[in-house]
Amino acid sequence: MFGSLVKAAALGALTLLLGASTTVQAKANGIDTDVHSLRAFTLELPYVDEGFQMRNYDFGGDAIVNTLSRIRLTPDLQSRMGWVWSTTPLPDDYWKVEFEIKVGGKGGYLYGDGMGFFVTKERASPGPVFGNRDYFHGLGVLFDTYPNGKHDFSTPFVMGMIGDGKTAYDGAHDGDANRLGMCEAYFRNLNNPTKVAVTYYKGRFVNVQIQLQPKDKWINCFTINNATLPTGSYLGFTALTGDISDNHDLISVRAETLRSEALENYNFSPDMGVPAAPTISGASFLGTVVKLLLVVGVCVGAFVGYRKYSADSARRF
Repeated sequence: MFGSLVKAAALGALTLLLGASTTVQAKANGIDTDVHSLRAFTLELPYVDEGFQMRNYDFGGDAIVNTLSRIRLTPDLQSRMGWVWSTTPLPDDYWKVEFEIKVGGKGGYLYGDGMGFFVTKERASPGPVFGNRDYFHGLGVLFDTYPNGKHDFSTPFVMGMIGDGKTAYDGAHDGDANRLGMCEAYFRNLNNPTKVAVTYYKGRFVNVQIQLQPKDKWINCFTINNATLPTGSYLGFTALTGDISDNHDLISVRAETLRSEALENYNFSPDMGVPAAPTISGASFLGTVVKLLLVVGVCVGAFVGYRKYSADSARRF
């Protein structure tokens, strides 16, 4: 019976060893159990529940929820403003938000103004910064389609800023005084929605990447290093039109975070596309293997000793 128990223990240890190897392989294939979906921030068709309520988000202004296709933050009409804001804050240490937008309208040469992605201490406070309040405290990623001043880059463009709650947005110069990163990206009047991924790691970076169309490569738009956002910041999407206009549509949103232990192994490279999930370190895997081999060795040694003891006892009788 003891021999059977030893064999079972050895088999169990071998199974754990194979399981650890499978876990590493799964992580290498992009399947990471350390990644957790933040379902409270998911927005997808039909956007509302059975009671026709939008869970975990509020919307207002001129925003209209079309349960068959989109959330239209503003129509292609002058002087409109719309917003969607989460009712709970994002995690403080790490998050990644991927969303789809569609911007366009009838204007051939003049159109605007644009829309914004915000993670700020304040929420649902409309204003002149693409539908959000000025003097906000937190992150703003702005999708600007109309140039208010002369620049050495073209529009549309995407820019990032971190508001301190005290400094105004430099709207007269398209945020020149606030801009911490930017890229040109022609996301207007495309056939399909544009995907955007914003990743935040507290004290490390904010990274913004864009996939203009489904078959396009992801563009590393910009990275803001050493970024720290306010604790308890809410997620918001806003849009604004003035004398010129566009449709500004939000199509979908999903978010994820990581276990705090996994952040120690976070491996980020903006040149590799959308920031990858952490991978288990070689040292951790090697340590696991050594421990399991020791368990197997102890079991085998015990089994050999038991067999020898049984043989000696049989010779005595």
